[in-house]
Amino acid sequence: MHRQRKGIGEALLLYLEAVCPTEKLFISTNLSNKQMQRLCRRLGYMPSGMIDNLDPGDPEVFSCKKPQRS
Repeated sequence: MHRQRKGIGEALLLYLEAVCPTEKLFISTNLSNKQMQRLCRRLGYMPSGMIDNLDPGDPEVFSCKKPQRS
């Protein structure tokens, strides 16, 4: 927990966007991971769906973004 809110997650997502070879980038996190969901919204990711039963009682939430091309 002491490594949270240091900008590492944001830096990783921005890097993935920069090197993404496809038109869309999909990411996922558990429904219980509210901090990651907030980061995704802040970076412009749109909700794309949910899958149950990967982690019992904690669905996986998927988000999508069209990375900006340089």
